[in-house]
Amino acid sequence: MVRRFTHLKLVGPAIAAIALLIAGLAVIPYLGVAKLDSEGRVRQETLVERNISIWVTDVEFALTAWTIWDESIAKIDNVFDADWADRNIGASLIGTSRTRFAAILDADNRLIYDKTADEIASRPFFIRGPAAVVGDAQVLIEQVRAQEQAPKKAGIPGPIAFSKIEVLNSDAVLLTASLFQPDFRTVTLRHSRAPILVSAIPIAGSLQAFLGDRFLLDDATVGPLSSVGPERAHVEIAVGPNGQAEVLSWRSPTPARDLLLQSLPLIATVAFVLVSGAAFAIWSSRRMVASLLDAEQRMRHAATHDFLTGLANRSLLEPEFARLATTAPLSVVCLDLDGFKPVNDRHGHAAGDELLQDVSRRLRAACRQVDVVFRLGGDEFAILMPWIPQQEAMRFCEALSSALSAPYRLACGDVSIGASFGLTEIASGQNETCAAVFRRADAALYESKKRRRGSVSIVQEPSAGDIFRSCA
Repeated sequence: MVRRFTHLKLVGPAIAAIALLIAGLAVIPYLGVAKLDSEGRVRQETLVERNISIWVTDVEFALTAWTIWDESIAKIDNVFDADWADRNIGASLIGTSRTRFAAILDADNRLIYDKTADEIASRPFFIRGPAAVVGDAQVLIEQVRAQEQAPKKAGIPGPIAFSKIEVLNSDAVLLTASLFQPDFRTVTLRHSRAPILVSAIPIAGSLQAFLGDRFLLDDATVGPLSSVGPERAHVEIAVGPNGQAEVLSWRSPTPARDLLLQSLPLIATVAFVLVSGAAFAIWSSRRMVASLLDAEQRMRHAATHDFLTGLANRSLLEPEFARLATTAPLSVVCLDLDGFKPVNDRHGHAAGDELLQDVSRRLRAACRQVDVVFRLGGDEFAILMPWIPQQEAMRFCEALSSALSAPYRLACGDVSIGASFGLTEIASGQNETCAAVFRRADAALYESKKRRRGSVSIVQEPSAGDIFRSCA
């Protein structure tokens, strides 16, 4: 009896300490559940909002192929050529992109041209007529006009475009207003203001299904903010028919609360399985953190990489440039596919997407492990190549041009394309911005296109003189 009592005196405090410790570990989740789930919800809202913004930015950038163009100023602003506008703007946009409505406004914002794809002409949003669609874009047009008056930088201009998602009943479209601008300024504006392109991309299926599937959201719905409960995550995405804000809402993950509910039976039996309960709590916590980190990593990857090719997108351009700018030398390559549009026109967007994926695989296979390959949008790509002299970089581009010009075996048959390259270099000691360097590389690319497609042009020095050297 005395031995048992002594044993109890020795072991009792240890048992009590372990019990208090596990009780404390059981109480802490109750206090931290709301905070953990709230932080996870805010993080997911931010990532979804950023993903939508990047998607819209990619659409706006793709339109520069039609809006930043000397010939568009000559044929639309200087002397309006309706046939040229229909062939090179309306039919080209609708035939080679996901745009299904295009309208052109003159310097006084008057509608001078419009084209609607036959397959969507009867949809509720478009059956109202082009004037109503342009009217829905009035806010975007005013934003473009305001930005048009801002000071411009020298060189090829950047896009001036604004977009919004518009909802009419169950019909949703992405409306974009883009300013026509000259690229090489071989022509000048006749009026004080430039024409504006208003385009619309229908969103296939329901808006909630489109965005919910794209961003892996649970129970995604679209509706006015007043209809969203406090327990649901949401971001503002569109404007309804009466001008009210439309929000995308979804059931936010609650891993901390779910974990706590799953742990309740174990907490109730903690007196019987102290050690097992502690081990389970540690294992479950690790699984929860791993799940959160994995989900966040997937979202971050989706925000910084092109969903079609898996290459880095424009959002990683400046961070990667800043990381590699300290290396010397650093070669910057801009490349554009030659002959991609005819493949799209003849075989359709599915073949075009398949071709872009094959091109991306060849680029990744040909580049070194230290090189960073980007898809800038459409059929435009860029490569950052550290620790490589300019002459070697030029030879690499020539070899890459040969690799990309080899035939591609697609589902629709064999096709062949080419690529033009613009190359510039950051030498040791130079301190230049990412935008300035890419303007030089882009200017070299345009020089290649003007002189001979499938060639490589180099900007030999970072001056305003546009000194080029080309090689077929």
